Amino acid sequence: MSPASNRPVAVVTGAAAGLGRAVATVLDEAGFHLVLVDVNPLSHPEAFTESPTFLMGDVIDDDFLRRTVRNTIDRHGRIDLLVNNAGRVGYTSIDSPLDAALHTFEELWRVNTRAPYVLGRLVIPHMIEQGSGHIVNVSTDHVHTCGFPIALHHDDSPDCPWSTAPRRPLGGVAFDAYDASKWALNGITQVWSAALRRHSIRVNNLCLGATDTDMVRGAIRDLAGREPTASEIASWMPAIDVARLILELHDEGPHGRTGDNVGVWVGHPMHLPDAHPVTSPRPDLR
Repeated sequence: MSPASNRPVAVVTGAAAGLGRAVATVLDEAGFHLVLVDVNPLSHPEAFTESPTFLMGDVIDDDFLRRTVRNTIDRHGRIDLLVNNAGRVGYTSIDSPLDAALHTFEELWRVNTRAPYVLGRLVIPHMIEQGSGHIVNVSTDHVHTCGFPIALHHDDSPDCPWSTAPRRPLGGVAFDAYDASKWALNGITQVWSAALRRHSIRVNNLCLGATDTDMVRGAIRDLAGREPTASEIASWMPAIDVARLILELHDEGPHGRTGDNVGVWVGHPMHLPDAHPVTSPRPDLR
């Protein structure tokens, strides 16, 4: 089916609230056709310039993901941007019983790792056919910190919680399952970016610090047993600002960075950092 217009088409998972909703808002303002996915209902669809296609379902359901891609292609004829935003957080202290830790591990793996892998694999053939596309996997700053793999200076970021000492690449001592599920996205991103470069398809990770979303607020309740303070909330990055960086990353176009772990950190200026030198153009891996 031919596209209804030459407007770009984006699929965004976890789009009913939080960062996903902010990404949808920014892409709507930029003129994208939107296909939004969430396990929860989409509130106030009238807020969008053009009513999005909303598909309610769980990203751990492969058949639902197949229907999502088929629906998008049938309706719009193409997919220009996939934002794998849907995710979950869970905690597995080192003294957790094995059965409980495995339950959390498998739950996080299905949402945070397997779902982006399956959806990406479903989308990639259509991007190859059209000769372009961009996949953004939403990862975590536990993978790429302002202290790793390169320790950054903090002349422009004195409010960073780690301004006085480099930060190690981890989330905390109860995050082994969560961090494993997000580190795995880096492997997927690196291989896909190398394999798909010759098709003008880009793949990047957004390694995101604390952003003001229900998930982050819930993490404070779970870990600290209290509501987040006003000062904590004020220190977090606004979701809409992060969403604008995703659009800026996409707008680098077919010759933009690929295979990058894009660090976006609390206490640092909200701008898209330079591409890591390893992501500069080089021969494809065959």
